[in-house]
Amino acid sequence: MKKITVISDGRNTGNALLEQIKGLFGNEVIADNILLRELPNNEFTCDLIIYTSGYVNTRGSRHVDPSIKYIIAKRVINHRNIQELISLESGLDVLFVNDGYESTHEAVSQLVELGLDHVNYHLYFPGVDNYPKLSVVVTPGELQIAPYLATKAIDLGIRILGLSTIFEIISILDLDASKNHLLVREYLKDIVEISKSIDEKRKESQANREILESIMNSLDFGIGFIDNVGKLRIHNNKFKQMLDLKRHDIAGIEISSIELFESIGPLREGSTKLNIGNRSIIMDLREVNFSQKIGYLATIKYISQESKNSDGIEVYKSKQNMHNFEDYYTVEPEVRKILERGKKYAKTEGTILISGENGTGKEILAQGIHRNSSRRDKAFVPINIAAISPNLVESELFGYEEGTFTGALKGGKVGLFQIADGGTLFIDEIGDTPMEVQAKLLRVLEEKRIRKIGGHDEIKVDVRIIAATNKNLLELVELGKFRLDLFFRLNTLPLNTIPLRERPKDIDFLLRMFINLNLKTGSITELEEFFSQDALRILKDYGWIGNVRELRNLAEYLCLIHSGSLIQPEDLHLHILEGSKSRKEIPDSKEWIIQTLGRMGEAPIGRTRLSRLANEEGAEIGEGKLRRLIRELRDEGLVDIEDKIGIKLTEKGKQMI
Repeated sequence: MKKITVISDGRNTGNALLEQIKGLFGNEVIADNILLRELPNNEFTCDLIIYTSGYVNTRGSRHVDPSIKYIIAKRVINHRNIQELISLESGLDVLFVNDGYESTHEAVSQLVELGLDHVNYHLYFPGVDNYPKLSVVVTPGELQIAPYLATKAIDLGIRILGLSTIFEIISILDLDASKNHLLVREYLKDIVEISKSIDEKRKESQANREILESIMNSLDFGIGFIDNVGKLRIHNNKFKQMLDLKRHDIAGIEISSIELFESIGPLREGSTKLNIGNRSIIMDLREVNFSQKIGYLATIKYISQESKNSDGIEVYKSKQNMHNFEDYYTVEPEVRKILERGKKYAKTEGTILISGENGTGKEILAQGIHRNSSRRDKAFVPINIAAISPNLVESELFGYEEGTFTGALKGGKVGLFQIADGGTLFIDEIGDTPMEVQAKLLRVLEEKRIRKIGGHDEIKVDVRIIAATNKNLLELVELGKFRLDLFFRLNTLPLNTIPLRERPKDIDFLLRMFINLNLKTGSITELEEFFSQDALRILKDYGWIGNVRELRNLAEYLCLIHSGSLIQPEDLHLHILEGSKSRKEIPDSKEWIIQTLGRMGEAPIGRTRLSRLANEEGAEIGEGKLRRLIRELRDEGLVDIEDKIGIKLTEKGKQMI
């Protein structure tokens, strides 16, 4: 018998998932729940750990035996409980209540993806001070933390394990795979029953179909229903994509007219392996009974083809080892916009260029895009151009034939493009690519074909490129070090990260998070519990040249030397102190800002220009401090902030001059 341990932040969530696991697997599995706060003093063994969120994984994994297999649960709204929500009138404002920032936004996003966007969600979680007092409250099992007693409360219940997570459990524990088909069948039956029972105004066939399609298109595998006369009645986008069906609409066609089904013969229950181009898939047909009519539920999944690179090239095949968007920790609205754009990019096939300073999480974004794309079941292959000798870049990317040069491997070498075929190739530090390789890279992007060094034949490859750089590629173009046509080809979908010094809320948030991750004795809720005011002031004004990576390493160091008393300036790294000492502080920075704005006239002045003026006058105000001072002046009614234009004095501010 297999054992599963669910690690959760709260008991309600853990118990709900234990109940679901018991209902799914019965006597095949035993399961228990351990709370995050219980981990430091709890030694246990099991076959699989299920972390209920990325946050729980980050906090809990350091207390767990790393040899134990684990997954981070993808939890979804329990669709059996959404009938009452569907019945709400369109355009109604409701307060959505959950236990945290991440979980609240994720749950609402799932409802919108299901098509339940007919109401306006206002978000509430502990820590939110401003919220409307509405007559209807909606919550996924967290009604006890609602800020007031509403006229109507709709409890959707604790979010449950999604199908993709259930399938991962079955695969990792080698359980009875026939449950896959039963689960999918019951899943669709539930959706049909929901469609039948909803309020009359939501019963229109088009609305029901859109909800059903949204649910089906969120699945990680292809699914379709073939009726009793052999016609394909419903299917998701993945089904059409995996079978390489080019027609605009295939719903309603006879399945026998699809060439791939000719080799299957008469429809009957069972599994069949199909080859489509250079990919292999498994199609499972299961007989089902809808409305007293016999039909077939067809599910298709890629066959995993694990490959090991003999040269030690890192190839990600398992989603368990990869980052997702939830691993990009932030509370800054502007950074969350970047993550939302990344999620949209994941649904496309376009080439992506991620630009930003070192340490701003470019590879986390790349892995998140891959994990949420249609290529998630294929390889993610990263390469850092700057870490490779320039004369080896071409052979790493494209490979070479046997005997091409002295010391060549017997049998030649397979390049990264071939290893990543069907998946994603992440090229970091793209600005360091040699000019002669840039021309070949451009050709691959345009023609989807490669030629090995020393080879004559062209090899077709299906690879999505995500490139990253910490350099200004257009400046490299002007210097003759980068091709302009390659820049435009890579920059199809641009994504620009924000340095930490321009994310003041994240500095506080990440410092607190990384300190709690590394602190051996308890945890902190405020930075003042760990830092002296002088040390905290230095850190908030510091430029964070190494971004999040530098902050994380500093937190680890400070927790190591922490003796129980507050961290003082002398405890900080020398380069941070020297950076602080080299700054000449303006005695009254607010007064300086007001006087400078007065001298400049009526036109708004940008923050960057203000910082430059301070530097020209022999002093410097850090980015973080400047943001804080401007916010304080705005709150005091002394300045106005015009979006994307700058800052200017109010009438009250002019009187201060």
